[in-house]
Amino acid sequence: MKEDKERDPMPPPDATPEEIGEFWDTHSLADYWDETHEVEFQVNLKSEQDQTQFDETKSDLPSTTDEAVNPALDAATELVLDSTIPAPIRRNVFKALDRLGSALIDIPVGALERRSAEKRSESEARIKITEAVNAQIVQQIKVDPEFPQRASNTFAKKILREQFNLEKTLGFATDILKRKKYDNSANQQADPETEQSIDDDWFNIFEKEASQKSSKDMQLRFGRVLAGEIEKPGSYSIKAVKLLGELDQNTAALFKSLCSACVVLERHYDQHILDIRVSSLGGNAGQNVLGKYGLGFDQLNILNEYNLIISDYNSQFPYYSSIVDERSMGSPFWHQGRYWILEPLPKWDRSQWLQFKLSGVAFSRVGRELFYIVDQDPLPKYTQELNNFFSKQNLAMVEVSINRFGNGTWNYSIVNRTDL
Repeated sequence: MKEDKERDPMPPPDATPEEIGEFWDTHSLADYWDETHEVEFQVNLKSEQDQTQFDETKSDLPSTTDEAVNPALDAATELVLDSTIPAPIRRNVFKALDRLGSALIDIPVGALERRSAEKRSESEARIKITEAVNAQIVQQIKVDPEFPQRASNTFAKKILREQFNLEKTLGFATDILKRKKYDNSANQQADPETEQSIDDDWFNIFEKEASQKSSKDMQLRFGRVLAGEIEKPGSYSIKAVKLLGELDQNTAALFKSLCSACVVLERHYDQHILDIRVSSLGGNAGQNVLGKYGLGFDQLNILNEYNLIISDYNSQFPYYSSIVDERSMGSPFWHQGRYWILEPLPKWDRSQWLQFKLSGVAFSRVGRELFYIVDQDPLPKYTQELNNFFSKQNLAMVEVSINRFGNGTWNYSIVNRTDL
């Protein structure tokens, strides 16, 4: 948040409604949160007049009225007012609501032109201007007089559809955040000098990309990105947001296959990712050893073209920290929704401990960011092959459960040692 001396002053008490409106058209209330106070009021959004006017356009426009959109806005509002959620997160939710949800009321006025004339009397001037422009278009290019009106209607539908997509994405994000449990000890007033806020440039790109996504799967993925950015600004780069918007259905499916087979090594005290890769199981991924899992050479090239993986399909990373013995408790790695450690078998050569590395297809930086938003498919055959590969190294995969504590410490407990 900017210091007071860097902010434009808020409109004075005697400002006209027009002056107030012009100010908030170019400023975000999220930047003036410290100057607000709680109030109570009631709003009736379902007056008989409004309902009748909405019905006039309902047949040929996307359903963006109460039943489709308001639940998302209501959920976001609940988060903003929930005192059990840390203040920085509530402020970021409000900023998301301000950027992605507040335009809903103005959309019919700005986009529907004639159809919304009855809603607000002040739109009459804008309607006359639009009609005059339409008349000039007809005169200059000699088109059917109905053409400009059809074009206006088509544009209006496009704007409403984009807003509908944004509201659905916001809804998925708020659902994710509502299910989270936050440490109440962190729920305190953050220092404005150090508090992180979502970057405006990031929001510009996110809004552009998310507004074009009409499928539930893509709206959910963008919702996960938004939720992650609200919790921790900077979690998703602008490059990652743009790339997510560019993914076609085939590439998204390939990336899902990659995420389903990967292993993840992290620092457990802060959950920082050290490495994410798909093991080539002792072979070379560039020679189609992963082809049976839909990750052949051609498929890997596609993922590389989208910058989701690095160009060396058989790079290496040390995984000796996951081996447990009398000198090391082992740092579990993640695979297929579970955590594992590697226990030495009788023929394990302890002298080779520091040389133990895992070869395979490594995720790029952008791929690591997007990994968190992808659902994985069960791959029991690959997990069995991974276990067999470790067995040849005289190591056994053992499932464990991670226990994390509030002070940053952690440990794990054995789940079972049965064969996969």
